[in-house]
Amino acid sequence: MIKYIISVFTVLIAVFTSAQNDIERTPENLTAKVLELIDALDRKYVEPVDREKLIKDFTSGVQNRLVPFHSYISSDLWKPNSSQELAGIGFSFKFKNDTILVEEVLEGSGADQSGIRKGDKIIKIGDKKVSDFNYFNDVANVLVGEENSQLVLTLADTTDTSLIITKNVIRINVPGTSFFKLGHTVSTIKEAIELGSLLYQDSVSNLKITETGIRYMLEQLDPHTAYISAEDLEDMSAPLKGSFTGVGVRFQIVKDTIVVVEAIPGGPSAKVGIQPGDKYVYIEEENVAGVGVKNSGVRDRLLGDKGTKVAVKMKRAGSKELLDFTIVRDKIPIYSVDAAYMVNESIGYVKVNKFSATTVREVQKALLDLKSQGMKDLVLDLQDNGGGYLRAAIGLADEFIKQNNLVVYTEGRAYPKREYGTRGRGSLEEGRLIVLVNQNSASASEIVSGAIQDWDRGLIVGRRTFGKGLVQNPTNFSDGSQVRITTQHYYTPAGRCIQKPYDKGIQEYRREKYNRYESGEYFHKDSIKFDESLKVFTKIKGRAVYGGGGIMPDVFVPIDTTGTSDYASKLLRKGILNRFSLTWVNSNRSKLQEKYITFKKFDEKFKIEKLTKGLTKYAEEEGLVFNEAQFKEAEDLIHIRLKASVAQNLFNFSRFYEVFNDLNIPLQEAVKILETGELFKMLEKE
Repeated sequence: MIKYIISVFTVLIAVFTSAQNDIERTPENLTAKVLELIDALDRKYVEPVDREKLIKDFTSGVQNRLVPFHSYISSDLWKPNSSQELAGIGFSFKFKNDTILVEEVLEGSGADQSGIRKGDKIIKIGDKKVSDFNYFNDVANVLVGEENSQLVLTLADTTDTSLIITKNVIRINVPGTSFFKLGHTVSTIKEAIELGSLLYQDSVSNLKITETGIRYMLEQLDPHTAYISAEDLEDMSAPLKGSFTGVGVRFQIVKDTIVVVEAIPGGPSAKVGIQPGDKYVYIEEENVAGVGVKNSGVRDRLLGDKGTKVAVKMKRAGSKELLDFTIVRDKIPIYSVDAAYMVNESIGYVKVNKFSATTVREVQKALLDLKSQGMKDLVLDLQDNGGGYLRAAIGLADEFIKQNNLVVYTEGRAYPKREYGTRGRGSLEEGRLIVLVNQNSASASEIVSGAIQDWDRGLIVGRRTFGKGLVQNPTNFSDGSQVRITTQHYYTPAGRCIQKPYDKGIQEYRREKYNRYESGEYFHKDSIKFDESLKVFTKIKGRAVYGGGGIMPDVFVPIDTTGTSDYASKLLRKGILNRFSLTWVNSNRSKLQEKYITFKKFDEKFKIEKLTKGLTKYAEEEGLVFNEAQFKEAEDLIHIRLKASVAQNLFNFSRFYEVFNDLNIPLQEAVKILETGELFKMLEKE
């Protein structure tokens, strides 16, 4: 009886929640949500906003959810409030990257009259290449124009793509239909949501339509103001909080089988005895072996609330029977320090992958351990570190920079200047310091490297950083979603604005790193041109440094594109090398553990050459044909990556970097700089 009451209660709660969601997601309530967001932007955004433009961008952005469509709808279903002085060309299409593919052609439309048919591939619209477009509605907006105006389309012949066809298409209105253009003939938030719901009532909810419009609207402001749905918010927050709730394993899917790479030490799975190499066969009586489960599907089944249980059955090498485990989910740490070890007798190395709530504690622990091993100098690796919490960046800088010194300050239209500085004695205020950065080092990484450079505390080595210096503050909605609004800019102690320009739009902003590559910046320091008006000087030695986007290193290290090949890239990109390594280690784990009791012995004695023969054979079984010339071209890369992967699977994740860093050219350069000591004279006090 009790179970029945609980069951009925659960159903009632579900019905109530569903009804509540339906109420919250009506066009009226969603309109209120968008207006609430616009009010927040009006108050907080780093620059003044145009409310009318925001509404127009929202309604135009809704168009990105209506895929495919051709801007025409039966007059019986909808009539526009405004006159139809605009018209389209009358076809629906799919748009992805460099392809516009015609889906359907409206009978009697300009496209129909010009002979455009389903399956045609558009390669140019007017003078714009398809690659010039970023969004579906960017394409749609170019197709629309004044009624009876003409548009030139360039198509690839469907039978011979080397042939190019040009067609002149007239924009006309089609009898029996109404033409709409979101942001023009449809110009209100509510009307855009309602029209989207009308067109896609069976497959797209009002909430999804609204979220699409919001995302587009925000991207017209800057690249980092962002909307996060309730579903995505928890997943995005977990890495920065430093933990998530689950069973505590790193896994890999090998031939439709979920294989444990590592049971995280101290985690729930390790506590019940799950080991590397164990394979999931059942999760809660559901067969998950050989059924094509994806990474997201594994996470959905294993993640859950703290204290809840999950029953699994595992296959272990050497055991004929499946092993039963009941795992109690708990908080699982997400570490931000990937590796910490001694490069030689006096130089320590610490790699930080993100700035989370636990980063400072992790680094403090690593530095204490390295000091006990004789560390005098440190290489801090922030390459490919995309940032994280501001407080973590300030706290990390505090470990290296003396007390009561400015680390960073922020300033915005609605926010006064605020300074953040060091407070206590750090773990490594003495000793030589080198920070490694590259084009993917962003935000918090730039705060730390900028402060260290401005205070002449250490040398920055590598390539110019990303240039992300916009501060986002969260605004939460009652439905659990969130908008992170850009409210301020970051400035280094010397007054440099870290943020690179974004006034040419989101697409050009995203291309900027590629443009750096094309301009030669990744290869030659002289390719970088500085704006003399943005020159400032470091706080102690008065060295010239420049604002305008990113932190320029003191010692430039070009990107290394030698020693690789297409064959090697495919081994890595397709996951073949990692799968082979995991499979091989699992098959030989006992022997390997007996032979290589310590990592040091493994590093010194393990021979990789014979194992690569097994890798190339495995790759052929996976469909990658062996290419001897390309293998020879990238032999060192393949050997080191394979040995690093074996070290990771046999020992732990940190050991991967101790092997892999033989390929870390900026690290090798940093060690040379520390060993010679010559370049540090620029930082010495007079």
